[in-house]
Amino acid sequence: MKKLYSILLSVLTAAILFTACNKQEFIDLNKDPNNPSTAFTSYMFTNACTYVPYFVLGRATNGYDPWQQEWAGYLSESKNNQYGPLSTTAQYSDVGNIYLYALRNLDQIIRMNEDPEQKGLSNVLIFGSNANQIAVAKTLSAYYYMSLTDIIGPIVLSEAFKGKSDDIWKPKYDSQQSVYEQLDKMLNDAYGQFDPSGALDGSADVLYGGDVDKWKKFNASLRMLLAIKLCDVDPATGKARFAKAYSDGGMTDNKDNFMYTYDDLTWNRLYYWVSPDYDGAGFNAVPNKFIVDQMKEFKDNRMWAYFDIEGYRGSRDPEVFPRDQYASFYGVPFGLSSNDAVNAWTSCCASINKNLLSMTATIPVIPAARVLFTEAEAALRGWISADAKKLYEAGIAASFEQWGVSGAADYIASPAVAYNIGNALEQIALQRWIASYMSDGVEAWSDWRRLDIPKMPVGPGAYDNGNTHYPYRLGFYSDTDVAYNKDNYLEAVQMLRGGVDDVNSRLWWDVADNWEGVLAAEECTPPAL
Repeated sequence: MKKLYSILLSVLTAAILFTACNKQEFIDLNKDPNNPSTAFTSYMFTNACTYVPYFVLGRATNGYDPWQQEWAGYLSESKNNQYGPLSTTAQYSDVGNIYLYALRNLDQIIRMNEDPEQKGLSNVLIFGSNANQIAVAKTLSAYYYMSLTDIIGPIVLSEAFKGKSDDIWKPKYDSQQSVYEQLDKMLNDAYGQFDPSGALDGSADVLYGGDVDKWKKFNASLRMLLAIKLCDVDPATGKARFAKAYSDGGMTDNKDNFMYTYDDLTWNRLYYWVSPDYDGAGFNAVPNKFIVDQMKEFKDNRMWAYFDIEGYRGSRDPEVFPRDQYASFYGVPFGLSSNDAVNAWTSCCASINKNLLSMTATIPVIPAARVLFTEAEAALRGWISADAKKLYEAGIAASFEQWGVSGAADYIASPAVAYNIGNALEQIALQRWIASYMSDGVEAWSDWRRLDIPKMPVGPGAYDNGNTHYPYRLGFYSDTDVAYNKDNYLEAVQMLRGGVDDVNSRLWWDVADNWEGVLAAEECTPPAL
């Protein structure tokens, strides 16, 4: 254990949860974890990319824990009440794996491309020009750091990976405000380093196929996603950062979507959890009643792309329950009080659409629709000179196109959806939430935390466990943080709103008075079929 601890400290320069290192590594840790002699930057980048899906669904360690989609209001359970009490097995121990594998490899790519003795070597240049490698590594690192800080709050950033170089073995945790400042700078620096005339190995870049222009748009989009969260804590800074990113140009077309395609080495969690094509599937994750009911109310055609009636749950007679009828779809309330209550919904609940369940499915992470809706919010706030209504409608249209669904124009013109300046912020937030189904769950959860939209109730199972709302953060820091970096850990906890290392302490940018509500009795009762 001491040997493993020393390895992790030298690599991460932070105390992280002990994790069995059973992955095939591209770097020989036994020689020198900070200065590999024959590491290929192309391999390291591909490996770093494989951690992107863990902010959509699942964990960076094996196990069933779909908290990202559950806490964003998209998934529930149809078999047992495992996570209804708003608990999780993650503890976010995944932080250690993101640092150990993804962020460490990206840090090494930057170091190798900046080192005069290494930057010209074939094992470095195989991935592309030095400038572009540094730019994409910084951009992807910023995505990971943004996601981690939005999950737990203060994180190690300024003193990360400085064990050997600066003898920092117990790094400080930066406040979330400081993290956001550093990430905005990191992304701006990276944006300026992109070289359209240079190259990137498309086979190693499994996210954008080496397309520098798409990486630049993703970079600007990340800066907008960071800036908008400052709306309640530092709107002046948020406005300035957002305007700069907007002028640089973010993702506005589905061809630029930040997506991830699974392969036979990076298995789709949903395939193993719920696909009827996999014999060992547990068949537990199903659509949340809240989003199904919202889409039924709006007569939203994306329902056909999001959900299935026939599948691993509730396979019903299509003549009695036509698939093209909104009324045929039912979701399961989240947080029911017992396994019996959950199982009562089994015969009627919908399934996740089969297109998302294949072993090699392509999943959305940050689609253009999210960026367009975020720009609409910024326009509404007066942060950019743009038409909020047009951006709102463009976000809806992009989402329909992304899912291959028709009827966007009629949907936009419908009374419940048509843009209304009187409640425009609620409309923008609600449509962004609907459009974000099964994409980056952390971003969708962050929207709810800062805006309190939509008002998502929890079931009596959560209430019995003392929770009347979805969590505000994912607690807790790991046991190793407490044991080996205690002083810095205690300082980090005090940076949280509430000063307690639990799910009820808020992050720096979260000042919303989130609505608390438990499902009514009739909402917990399965429909008569």
